[in-house]
Amino acid sequence: MIARRLWLAGSMLAVAGAAWAASFVDSWGPAVGTNAPVIEAEDQDGTVRDLASLCGERGVLLVLSRSADW
Repeated sequence: MIARRLWLAGSMLAVAGAAWAASFVDSWGPAVGTNAPVIEAEDQDGTVRDLASLCGERGVLLVLSRSADW
């Protein structure tokens, strides 16, 4: 009886989580394949850089990492 209730509660949480994730992904950021937004920031020397100033002959690889403690 307890296992059945736990299974039912887990199933309900999974369905609610999937619905929340689907709505979150739609509004989270730019769609795949769109151009990156204009980003400007100071580098370690205090020079203001934007994405265009970092691009070389073959482009640029921009990696944004979100840590677990944000």
